Amino acid sequence: MAEITNDPRLAELVKELYTAKQNEEVAKKARIAVEERIAALVETPENGSRTVDTGVMKVTVKRANSYKIDDEAAFAQHFPTLVKQIPAKWEIDVKAYEAEREKDSQTYRDACDHVTVTPKKVSVSLKV
Repeated sequence: MAEITNDPRLAELVKELYTAKQNEEVAKKARIAVEERIAALVETPENGSRTVDTGVMKVTVKRANSYKIDDEAAFAQHFPTLVKQIPAKWEIDVKAYEAEREKDSQTYRDACDHVTVTPKKVSVSLKV
């Protein structure tokens, strides 16, 4: 195979790729900033979505949480109604957990010490 390290075409393509990647990062940051501003204007439930017709196009804002259990096996043993088993590990049953949270049950009050809930990135989508 021929050596191409000194091929000016390769060097030019590498420069183009570098520029494209820089432009892509700038565009991503701009997109995220606009999505955050849109999400601030559209009220939604903590775990839910809302579609708004702007007159130009529809925009849907979706919010959700991420749930992490500190000790999956122990949690599953103590709160079997709040988990579901997937291959090789336990995962929180979000619907069951949220239902217990809504009831403010003793199960929820005991379980919440073992679950870290963090908001996911807000999703904004457009429909023309």
